Amino acid sequence: MSGVPLERSLAGHVPVMPEEVVRFFMSGGEPESMVDGTAGHGGHLAALLEALPGTRFIALDRDPDSCEHLRRRFEGHPGVTVRNSSFSKLPEVLLEIGISRAGAAFFDLGLSSSQLDDPSRGFSHSTEGPLDMRFDRGSGGVTAADIINRSSERQLADIFHRFGQERHSRAIARAVVRERPFELTTQLAFTISRCVRSHHVKTLSRIFQALRIAVNDELDELAKLLGTLAGVLAPGAPVAFLTFHSIEDRMVKLELRDSGSFIPGKPFFLRPSGAESVGNPRARSAMLRTGYRR
Repeated sequence: MSGVPLERSLAGHVPVMPEEVVRFFMSGGEPESMVDGTAGHGGHLAALLEALPGTRFIALDRDPDSCEHLRRRFEGHPGVTVRNSSFSKLPEVLLEIGISRAGAAFFDLGLSSSQLDDPSRGFSHSTEGPLDMRFDRGSGGVTAADIINRSSERQLADIFHRFGQERHSRAIARAVVRERPFELTTQLAFTISRCVRSHHVKTLSRIFQALRIAVNDELDELAKLLGTLAGVLAPGAPVAFLTFHSIEDRMVKLELRDSGSFIPGKPFFLRPSGAESVGNPRARSAMLRTGYRR
């Protein structure tokens, strides 16, 4: 492989570890069908489509905005089917389009740059916007503001500690309860920064990550996917996960290594190169796990 171009989407998103992902899926031949369960703006999908031109791709995303972009980007391409759906509903999606078992599957569990850079989404602590953080804003689900303003101090501390692994979780929860209500990202960021003066940027990232995970039930969604994944993949099908959080990585590792339904890939675990981490800071925390359906 001569190298996968790091093509930027219209929103400037750069896919993480594209060469490693493509190399893994090319190593087993060309599958008849493949799921991209978190297609985002199509960075990995475009690279995989170029490498596996005869494969039918089923591209899923919870975010309607991402799905709209995917449909525009791959308009007229007969090999790509886009569905606005969570990957936890993968069995239903495949049944709907007439695929009994997919020949391969890829899941990028990270947040796209386009989501992070859009102030109206509320994912970033560095730009002012509403405390929303829902992947699907039409879902009617709880927002980050709902969680921040309605949860008890203990509930907030648990969220910050479990999902953000933040050691100052109790102090931050106490400050949040004392100074709420909050409507804007910058209001919350100011309170957190004032509470934790040293290394506050890392703390802000951890707290906002924790809120995003809680808002979108990300760990429950991943658990549902892992519980049904073996049943929707053909024997021998390759599967790969890009994770950016130690809890997610642990869940994926246990399923691919210890469940009995998968054979760990070789290599089983990959990190981005130093050059990629320098050129794309989003890649620094990335972890790639691979395996094969037994």
